[in-house]
Amino acid sequence: MNKAVLIGTDGRTLAVNAIRFAVAILATGLPLLFVVRPVCAGEESAKSGKQTDIERGRELSARYCSVCHVQPKPDEHNSATWRKNVFPLMHRNARMSELDPSRSEEEREALSQWRLVWEYYFQTAPAEAIPQGPRAPIRRDLKLFTIEDPQYRRQICYATMVKIDPETQQIYVGNALTRSLDVLNKNGKGMASTKVDSTLTDLIQLPDGSWLGTQIGMVVPDDRPLGKITLFTRRGVQFVQVRDIITGLVRPIECAVGDLTGNGAPDIVVCSYGNLTGVSGKLAWYEITGSSGYEEHVLLDKPGPTRCGLVDYNKDGRLDIVALVAQAKEGVYIYRNEGNGDFTELRPIKHSPTWGNVGMQLTDFNRDGHLDILTANGDMGDFDCPPKRYHGIRIYLNDGKWNFTEAFFYPLNGAYDVKAADFDQDGDLDIAAISFFPDYDRSPEESFVYLENRGNMVFDAHTFTDCERGRWLTMGIGDLDGDGDIDIVLGAAYMTPFRTTAELQERWKKEGPSLLILRNNLRAAAQDQTR
Repeated sequence: MNKAVLIGTDGRTLAVNAIRFAVAILATGLPLLFVVRPVCAGEESAKSGKQTDIERGRELSARYCSVCHVQPKPDEHNSATWRKNVFPLMHRNARMSELDPSRSEEEREALSQWRLVWEYYFQTAPAEAIPQGPRAPIRRDLKLFTIEDPQYRRQICYATMVKIDPETQQIYVGNALTRSLDVLNKNGKGMASTKVDSTLTDLIQLPDGSWLGTQIGMVVPDDRPLGKITLFTRRGVQFVQVRDIITGLVRPIECAVGDLTGNGAPDIVVCSYGNLTGVSGKLAWYEITGSSGYEEHVLLDKPGPTRCGLVDYNKDGRLDIVALVAQAKEGVYIYRNEGNGDFTELRPIKHSPTWGNVGMQLTDFNRDGHLDILTANGDMGDFDCPPKRYHGIRIYLNDGKWNFTEAFFYPLNGAYDVKAADFDQDGDLDIAAISFFPDYDRSPEESFVYLENRGNMVFDAHTFTDCERGRWLTMGIGDLDGDGDIDIVLGAAYMTPFRTTAELQERWKKEGPSLLILRNNLRAAAQDQTR
């Protein structure tokens, strides 16, 4: 039924390249960069007298890398990271000799080309990572929020979800290590805990009052289809699993619900992050066909979908799908709803495969009636490496014609989530952001940043005094205490040793909080002034 049509910059499909890729992979198992068609020996020998190996490697990289994704620049990593981590991860057999007599001439030529690209990146990448660009300094003077340490504390915390429910004034927490859905009151005191089948990464309320929970299956990289979308209801403060709606997913992270076909029935869009293989991760929408049935419609059969939203971008009365994608084909994808279950794929924002996309929110920053896109990119979970200067928070402004322009960038090492709201109630949108991989040696204040909007895309950066007392993986916002302003809850995870210090790890082990409440004191201060 659904058929997403890929529109590239030249309007052509990539069907031919896809066939070449599939055939070459099955036949040779060679590095993925060079399975389309290795340049024949005659072509290379004709150029070898005029080009250095670096020049040939640059040409081959431009030719092949861009087939699968945006071509990464050598300076996106330092040389050691390319050599020790990136290329070995891309193909663990890349060190095999092209002189192996068991290989065909085509295979040996492809490996020879692989080595040229390998050397191009090693030789032209900087020895040291390029430092972060200028930014507004992060001052430890956050006055808008009061920091509260709740009673809730897991011995070893891995909070994969925190949500504020303004209606009940409660906090919902998903914990990977306990496989639980915990309910806390507005002061962070535990009220109930429900065992779930696997780790919860998302929880959304439906119009009838029930809830849809996204259970990832495996938090660590894995290709087993253990994830699912589950229906929950509530008995008092307790959550109760009712039944599974969609099963057999590989590491789903988030879902969105809306009527995509116009038949009056809700459909579900699911971001299944997957792992490294194309058969596991995907972006798909599911048409519910009965009390326990559904029909799957795949939009993107690649790993990496991490965030999604449903909005009517062109105001034609049909919900379009917006998705943030990581892994190889990183960027923002929009699936324009053409009606009758058909979608056209647009890629208005494309990123390098080193980008590390992880957070997204759709909101109107310049108040022109068009939803803009706020993103965070900073995932560094694959391997330990130096900070990346292009990690951070970005605002892409929408012109209403499917075009998005980067209007703001705030460099933030390891940025992991971002939320926009008018926290200070001055009429514009401010930004709250967390980093799971800050540069703890040089700028630990990156752990949490509050960007106060001064107008014209100028923001002042603030944080609280002891922001690095926890390692923040998740964040929720909402009016937790019913006073009319927006509060923040931070959720911690302490299982990843990358980019930290021994002192911090020891401190977290002894006293690291599972959550912190950043209670907005704007209304409280206003009430004090009127007394």
